[in-house]
Amino acid sequence: MSEVGVGERLKTVVVGYGFIGRVHSERWSKIDEAKLTAVVDIVPERAREAAETYRCNAYTSLSEALDREKPDIVDICTPTYTHKQLVLEALNAHTNVVCEKPLALSLQDCREIIKAAKESGMKFMVAHCLRFFPDYSTVKRLVEGGEVGEPRIARAYRLSAKPGWATWYLNQDKSGGVIVDLAIHDVDFLRWLFADEVSRVYAQALKPRDVKAQTHAQVLLKFRKGYIAFVEASWSMPDGFPFTTYFEVAGTDGIVLLDSRSSTPLTVHRKGGVEELSPVGRDGYLLELQHFARCVLEDKTPMVPGEEAVKTLEVCFAAVESSLTGEPVNLPLEEV
Repeated sequence: MSEVGVGERLKTVVVGYGFIGRVHSERWSKIDEAKLTAVVDIVPERAREAAETYRCNAYTSLSEALDREKPDIVDICTPTYTHKQLVLEALNAHTNVVCEKPLALSLQDCREIIKAAKESGMKFMVAHCLRFFPDYSTVKRLVEGGEVGEPRIARAYRLSAKPGWATWYLNQDKSGGVIVDLAIHDVDFLRWLFADEVSRVYAQALKPRDVKAQTHAQVLLKFRKGYIAFVEASWSMPDGFPFTTYFEVAGTDGIVLLDSRSSTPLTVHRKGGVEELSPVGRDGYLLELQHFARCVLEDKTPMVPGEEAVKTLEVCFAAVESSLTGEPVNLPLEEV
């Protein structure tokens, strides 16, 4: 990492130009505080495509990009099973790192990454994007503001056909399956919403015979303060099924609903009636990456440091364990 002078933009390298890498690259190109200087992808054609699109440099290895670009930020957007090696390489080069979720596929790997981040002194964040999406952050603001009274229960659904942009998702050893990769979004949001930790998990999951990963799961969460939440995640919808999300949180005085299928996605139901809300339509991915850039520039702690992300991942690991054993699992886990 080079020194960033007053008024200079943060040199940023995106690693991986698949689905999320394309999303992140496009957002970095819009952030005033940063400059997308290079994209890394092991497929040369994809790296060159990114270079042509954003007028940046193309590489097929992170080590070469680190050596030549000396970036201020590295954004890891590669498959989950590659995260640990790439994150450690970037941190060892004294570069600030944002890594796509889930962080890794074991608690031990997560702890090694967190240790390396602390020792490096660099900023490190895991990209749990729902915390930055305006509709979800509005739900949190409403609940914290007492709009539903004392929250009691929540439900979340995240449903899609099988991912069509890559095959590794459907390999449990590479993605962690639908719980670790997809349900993790809502698990993380629930922890953030309730400002509480999960104490017990029970889950059921489907693993088709012709697929190497769990593709549909139902997860029941009990929190320390007594909240109860249900999360359903699926890659088992028919081909062509629209990506669908739904979230609700009910309290003693009302309920907030967030439905991607509705023309008015956010509604608040109280005893006095129904209120329809339209959160400011700012892009959550843009807000997420802009937040990290500003943390680097202003020497602030990111919203989702490694220590926070691993708590969410631990819940997901517990859910997978429960789905395999058929028994509830208490947290914290000893090791996965």
